[in-house]
Parts: sequence; C-alpha cells; structure tokens
Amino acid sequence: MSRSGALFRQIFVDQEGAHERLALARLTTGAAILRTIWKLPPGEALERYRFDGAPSGRSRPMLDARQYEALRGVAFISVAAWTLGCEQAGVRFAANAAFAALQRHVAHFDQRAWNYNSNLNLALLMLSVTDTRGSLADPDRAPSPETASAMMAALQLYYAWVYLQSGVAKLRVGGLGWLDGRTLHGSWAELGTRLGRRLARTDRRLAVSASALSLLFELLFPVALLCAWRHREWLGAVSLTFHAAVKATLDISFWHHASYAVPLFLLPARTEHAVSAALRFSPLLTRRCHNVR
Repeated sequence: MSRSGALFRQIFVDQEGAHERLALARLTTGAAILRTIWKLPPGEALERYRFDGAPSGRSRPMLDARQYEALRGVAFISVAAWTLGCEQAGVRFAANAAFAALQRHVAHFDQRAWNYNSNLNLALLMLSVTDTRGSLADPDRAPSPETASAMMAALQLYYAWVYLQSGVAKLRVGGLGWLDGRTLHGSWAELGTRLGRRLARTDRRLAVSASALSLLFELLFPVALLCAWRHREWLGAVSLTFHAAVKATLDISFWHHASYAVPLFLLPARTEHAVSAALRFSPLLTRRCHNVR
C-alpha cells in the first residue's frame, strides 16, 4: 500500500480510539451548547430590541418573549438529557430542532453573524445520528470502527477547515496587505486588552510578525494535520495556544471552536472510560433512555 493510501486508511478507516473520542466530543458539544443557551440574552431584552432597536425595514422575528423562553427551556433540557446519555429518538430530535430554531431566532437580530457558532449545530447533528456514548453505547446502534473513524475524521477535518476558511477570508478581504501589521496593530490599540494596548505601543514589526504567523497558522493547519498526523496532539496544543494569545491580547474568544481541540486531538482516548464510569450513575442512563430504534 502506498504511503498516501496508508495515511488515508489510518485517518478514515482505522483511526485509533475513534469511539472514545466521539464520546468525548459528544460531551464537549453538549457542554458548549448548554453554556451557549445559558448565556443567551433574556426574552425581555430581545423583545425590547424587536420593537425599539431593530433597523427599519428589517423583518422581525416571530417569537415573543414567552415563546422564546419556552423554546430556550426545551433546547436546554433536551440537550442536557442527550449529553448525559439519553438516547431516545424524541430527545435527539428535540435537541437538534429546538437548538437550531433558537439559533435561528437569535441570529435574526444580527444577520451578519448568522453562522458565528453554527459548528455546534453541525456537531450535535453528526454526533446524535448514531449512539456515540463510547463505552456506554448500545452495541446494536454504536457505529462500526470504520464509521466511527470516518465520523471522527470529518470532525477533525472540519476543525482544520474553519482555520483555512478564516485564512482565505483574510487574503480575500485584505490581500497581502493584511501582512503589513496595520490591522492587528490598530486592533490592539483600539480593541485590545491591557496587554494588547501595551503591544500596540511597541515597534510595529511585532504586529507584522504576529499577523504573518497567524495567517500561516490558519492556512497551513490542514496541511500540517495531514502531514504530521502521528503528532496531531501537538497541533491541538498549538491551536489552544493560538486562541489563548488572541484572548489575552484582543479579548476575542472562539471557545466554541477551540474547545474541540481537547477531545479531537489532546485528551488520551482512554479518558473516556473514566468519564463513562462517572456517567453510569446518571439517572438518565436507564432503560427508558436506551430505546433508540
């Protein structure tokens, strides 16, 4: 078998610990969605904006405050149940449908950011299609090793795709001029944290270097993932370091994306067994929640 063929098989067919990492990604997805729902603005605030703050001519969302809060409650409860191991078809459907409707309603207030965290919707849908509870999965519904490997590869490559998309967008909007450091230097000065404002007072060559490194990181992450597959945990660590630096200097957090570096690349697959042992005591892991046919 050729080297490329062996790599393809290693990633998409025989990925080690795929079942376990899917379970860890499931818990990450559930926790991220629950945090997102918890942090959403209250219905009263959206109701006031709906009538007072929205630009004229923009179509209004159809949910009132009580309907929005009810939808928010359904999304939170169903996602929490799924995260803790409930596999009933109705719970999985409610989690996906309610969270998607909630995302759509909130994004309607600022259509420029409609896809800001849609990676959570995609991950929820993918991980709820089959039983992704790892050690706790129903053998009749658990994905085969080949399917689990393909699902895990899809999540990992999507993670890399987000970076590539961001890098291409920088070049498309700013061209190579983005590398002159002015954008980052100005952002440090106007939007930065205390550390960022301090960096803005330094030689602009620092901003030039940081801009070039960030662009290279985003454009080359997919290539590095494939070429350094055996050392992908290091890429996960670099990814978290990159986001930590952005947070420390610009107070911009893409936590809903960066958090996936932990289950997809960093945590040992065997971590899932310890997590599953704790979840076995969940009241949701009863026979009532094992019906998935």
